[in-house]
Amino acid sequence: MAQNQLIVQLSLSETDDYDRLVAVEDSLIQAFAQRRPFAEVDGHDSGQGRFNIFIRPLGTWQPVLERVEAVLKLRGVLKEALVVKRLASEKYVVVWPKDYAGAFEL
Repeated sequence: MAQNQLIVQLSLSETDDYDRLVAVEDSLIQAFAQRRPFAEVDGHDSGQGRFNIFIRPLGTWQPVLERVEAVLKLRGVLKEALVVKRLASEKYVVVWPKDYAGAFEL
């Protein structure tokens, strides 16, 4: 059975981007490891100019979304990020940016 998942997608264009994006993933891992975890970072993949970080919520969406937004802002990548809910039904819902009108591709 599929599980809910949050996907943070960032563009991957230059050779030094990869290390910077892995550092973003490491920051998310640390943010969710503190105190009582309410989500787990479940790895990443890259390809076709995109870097995807997968996060598995352990409860409700809201605290996970708030923590992701704070970490992305702190790392200076919030403006370039797409944050997407992947529902257990395999439906994708873009939640950041709030006014996003494009199509999402994994």
